[in-house]
Amino acid sequence: MKTNVNIYVPQQLKELAQKLKKKADLYIVGGYVRNQILKIDGTDIDLCSKLTPQQLKTLLKGTDYQVKDKNKQLGTVTISIDGQTYEHSTFREEKYDGTGKHCPVFVTFVEDLRKDAMRRDFTINSIYYSITKNQIIDIYSGIYDLEKKSIKTIETPSYVFNNDGLRILRMIRIACELNFKIDKQTYKTAALMSYRLKDITGVRKQKELSLILNSSKKYSVSKKNAHIRALKYFNQMHLFSNFYSKVSKIKFNMIKKANFDLQSALFIDMIDSIKPDDVEYYLKYMLGEKGLSFSKKQQSYYINVVCGYFDALKRLNNKSFFFKYFNNFETIKKFIQLKNRFLFNKYNFFYKYILNYHIPVTIKDLKINGNDIKKFRPQIPKIYYGNLLKELLNKVFDGEIQNTKESLILEIKKYDYRNN
Repeated sequence: MKTNVNIYVPQQLKELAQKLKKKADLYIVGGYVRNQILKIDGTDIDLCSKLTPQQLKTLLKGTDYQVKDKNKQLGTVTISIDGQTYEHSTFREEKYDGTGKHCPVFVTFVEDLRKDAMRRDFTINSIYYSITKNQIIDIYSGIYDLEKKSIKTIETPSYVFNNDGLRILRMIRIACELNFKIDKQTYKTAALMSYRLKDITGVRKQKELSLILNSSKKYSVSKKNAHIRALKYFNQMHLFSNFYSKVSKIKFNMIKKANFDLQSALFIDMIDSIKPDDVEYYLKYMLGEKGLSFSKKQQSYYINVVCGYFDALKRLNNKSFFFKYFNNFETIKKFIQLKNRFLFNKYNFFYKYILNYHIPVTIKDLKINGNDIKKFRPQIPKIYYGNLLKELLNKVFDGEIQNTKESLILEIKKYDYRNN
């Protein structure tokens, strides 16, 4: 299907299309075209044509357009000008390895746009726009599905999901971002093929999950609780078991209320549904290298917040609690408040007390350090410094001594390391 349509194109891309038109038409494809037709906020502009990376480099040599390889196997480059960067892909056919990890074992560059379209996912993402001709190429009737507000695969759903299991998550995300429905056959097949998510790396699943949790904020047409709708699909399709979790369904107790930290709220609901004996151990596995592969910093944050919440429910004593969770308590207390007002008041009172009276909760808060121990008690072996500083921190927190250099030095001088 070909039709004329008003798509906004930056002037630098119009000029680029003019430079290339003797050799090939330059197309925009994917989410940008889709969103322009829907008249909603744009996304990154993805370009494509029959031109190979080397042909692009040759044609644009000596111009202001900078071409750099991104993925040689897939024929993907970045084209940069005036601080703007666009991704260009050569038309190609792909053959896969029989798993759903979207790892083509064979790539062939082609000149036929129709063959390129066959490797894409959903009809609404497979609409091409010729910049030079100001013309839409709609092979799979994507505009019709846009009008119906429907997510539908380009070919048979089994073909599309078999090549990339992550498309199941993308289907859910896009439907919720745009407030679209999912075609019945597409949904049914996706549910049957959810096992294909096991082929996907933790990093890819983690990134898609993050986008899903933020789906309610993506576009002007996104609904306030779009992420809840997405997670309901997870329950219906039993997708949580593909996220290194022992549960296939969760109850939305916290995530419906905690819009300040949706990722932590989801982990709290997952833990509530699983009830593991050791929350921290479970989270380390689920979020770690063999799981969703969050960065060390992210893992530390989510584990601290979620464990802090559950330890508060166990009524962990104040000292142990704040020694471990003080730095993230501003977030933790919001979760506690949503669950138990009494516990919120209890811990928040002590938190304010610590702040007001500058009570140390970490060794770094003490007015001395290892250098002071070395200076005033040089006979103490360095191996004992950690235990001594921990002992001093406990005494200061309990009010037995003051957090002043003088008081702490006196304690150092009395310390008998041979009995510790």
